[in-house]
Amino acid sequence: MSNTPQDMQTGVVRDIISYGGSTFAALVAVALFTITDEYFIGNFVGRDGLSAMALVFPVTLIFTAVATLVEVGSSAVVSELIGKGRRDEAEAVMCGNYLYIPILALVLAALGHLFIEPILRILPDHPSDQRIFDNAMAYLKIVLWGVPFLIVMTLTETFMRCIGKPRHVFFLVSVCALANVLFDILFMVLLGWGMEGAALATLLSEALGSTITVWYFGFSRQRFTSPRQLCRLSLIGREFSIGGGFAFAELAMCVTEFLLNGVLLYYNAPELLAAASISNVILSFVYMPLAGLDTGTQPLVSRLYAEGNIKRCLNVCRTGFCLTMALTTIIYLVLMVFPRELAEFFLPEGKSLSDDMVTFLRYSFLLQPCVGLTTWACGIMAALEDEWRNIVANVVPFVVQVATIFLLPTLLPIEDVALNYAFADIAAALTAMLLIGPFLHRRGLSLGMIFRSDYSNSAGCL
Repeated sequence: MSNTPQDMQTGVVRDIISYGGSTFAALVAVALFTITDEYFIGNFVGRDGLSAMALVFPVTLIFTAVATLVEVGSSAVVSELIGKGRRDEAEAVMCGNYLYIPILALVLAALGHLFIEPILRILPDHPSDQRIFDNAMAYLKIVLWGVPFLIVMTLTETFMRCIGKPRHVFFLVSVCALANVLFDILFMVLLGWGMEGAALATLLSEALGSTITVWYFGFSRQRFTSPRQLCRLSLIGREFSIGGGFAFAELAMCVTEFLLNGVLLYYNAPELLAAASISNVILSFVYMPLAGLDTGTQPLVSRLYAEGNIKRCLNVCRTGFCLTMALTTIIYLVLMVFPRELAEFFLPEGKSLSDDMVTFLRYSFLLQPCVGLTTWACGIMAALEDEWRNIVANVVPFVVQVATIFLLPTLLPIEDVALNYAFADIAAALTAMLLIGPFLHRRGLSLGMIFRSDYSNSAGCL
């Protein structure tokens, strides 16, 4: 008996919820790492600690870029191999990633210890800024050694989704997030270790996640079953080319956040530095549903396209678009209506935000719906193995953002420098939409095919 269009659409939604929902829950747990540290730092170190986390943020983006690179690239490659029934080769790619990528991460962590301090030392412009710098370095000197553990956890989450076990991602990250909370309470509240305690809590939690990984793929029912072999380095290079655009986006954000920090310190606005730190952590949390949809549906799109199931692939793309835009609209309204209430969660009791800080936050969130459109378009291109367009889609907003960071303070009050995010968001959305049309055409698809009901098996989004 054949399935009705409604049954097929229900199956698409069920698949997206299975992948995207579990991924969202896992990403919320990941965000709790940052939120927990920011909460305890804000309440037990103070505003200087929050300002220090603004200096830390660009550094962590360097390593997040590596994690994103392997997450997007390996997801596309492994999902395609599984979709074509080449499970042994897929496991070889996984084994290769577990060997090569953590070594790269360890090298980067060592380089970080050598160069991060002299680079950050450029930023302090007033004597009072030195306290902010000292807090940032106290945190970074410990947390940098957790980068290989972070990469291993990211790989494991990706491969769990690729083999059809998205719920296992949630359990893995939830255990680590809970451990981070308990370690924060121990090191910061009970022992009073401040910034060092927050960093040590993160390091130990990520190490726990890596230990679980060894058990999961080595000894559990999900262990590798094919003969142990390493994949060709060309496949790792292919992962890098596919994930390169997303990694560039993280590195571009690293540069722009570094420059923004320098501008805020140059204009003697350390409270806006604290506002920037709060903005970063709020956005990292509230956009977890968006990231969950994106990383959860990418393996579906990759596998369905590889299997030749074009109608279902297009249906996933279309449904993902509808869900993405609905989520970003809701999130945008919450951010614009309640910026003060959201931000004051990270301040000690009795402390409040200045009007300049609230203005900075609102301008940071001004055109966030554009982020949803960009994420959806770039996610589809990555799932279908784009090799350069995602880089272009991030170069344009990067250039726009750097220019506005330096230009806006010369024309407007310093708190209005946060408008650089709005200019970058609209530039990214326009560029991504201009690129995705020709990209889909080269693969025998089009935006029209995605949004036409006869290709999506249903006249409605859901």
